[in-house]
Amino acid sequence: MAAALLLPLVDRIPAMAAPCRMHPSVDRIEVSLAGWAREVGLELPEGARFERMAGRALAGFGMDAALLFAKWLTWLFHFDDEWDEKPAGCAAEIVEAAFTRLGRLACAVPSRREAVPPVRATAGTPVEVAFQDLWRLTAERMSTHWRERFARGLREQGAACRSEADNRRAGRVPSAEEYPALRRGTAGPYLFDLVEPCLGVEVPPALRESTTWRTLVDACNDVTAWCNDVASYPKERANGDVHNYVTVAAAAFGLSDAGAVAWVNDRIAERADDLRTAAMRLPEMFDRFGLPAAQARDLSKVACAFLAAPRAQLEWLLESSRYGMA
Repeated sequence: MAAALLLPLVDRIPAMAAPCRMHPSVDRIEVSLAGWAREVGLELPEGARFERMAGRALAGFGMDAALLFAKWLTWLFHFDDEWDEKPAGCAAEIVEAAFTRLGRLACAVPSRREAVPPVRATAGTPVEVAFQDLWRLTAERMSTHWRERFARGLREQGAACRSEADNRRAGRVPSAEEYPALRRGTAGPYLFDLVEPCLGVEVPPALRESTTWRTLVDACNDVTAWCNDVASYPKERANGDVHNYVTVAAAAFGLSDAGAVAWVNDRIAERADDLRTAAMRLPEMFDRFGLPAAQARDLSKVACAFLAAPRAQLEWLLESSRYGMA
């Protein structure tokens, strides 16, 4: 299992050293997640265990918070597979059309007072039906500014997936310099914004756009995306997909597989240090923005979820069947 190649990071990254707590209601979350997936038409692969990743990342919060995050993770991985494992991933026009449809769905913001139709009454592909249901549950909790931020992240993901489609069609391997930003986009920048509605917290716009908070979010995105690359590179190479940091490093620097994995692990350790440093600066930022103590505590919970994410993902990668081909 290629995920085991990440284990040396446990001794290098403090946030990955200690085992995660598991949500006490993880079994109930699993049952609810499976029922929702059937309702919207998503196939839930046996052994994928998305609920366990969410249960670790949000172990200290309510069941509803962890369940909503687990649903979004399930949706995102299904959506990601549309481009990584199917011919559509080579067709920029298909990618463009799919993101355009999602963008239209994201423009709808149902009121809490509106009657909510059954999920099955909603038209579209399973991915679109699931997205519409999740957006209904999520958008109504958040401000216009947050919804615009989510939509911007969706557009960024669309642009990155179109770039990948162009690369696949041209048989081009991304350069080591361009890959981090490309990978950050395909990972779904909005995934990290979704922690806020799950916890019932919203980061103030000025703080969210500060260098410190952006580093916190981007570094968490990079660490988790690159860890995923290490775990998935044998499967993706077998599928002929070059969009993986291990493959990119091997091509760029003439490295063996082992050398490329070691090089990516070094980058992960460096980026994890950026994540930790940004988190340590937050108390100063809260004071600078004059945030009340209660709001600062709530925002710290969001940051703690980011800090927990690398270890939560590592444990999930080691137990999930998603990359079982490795």
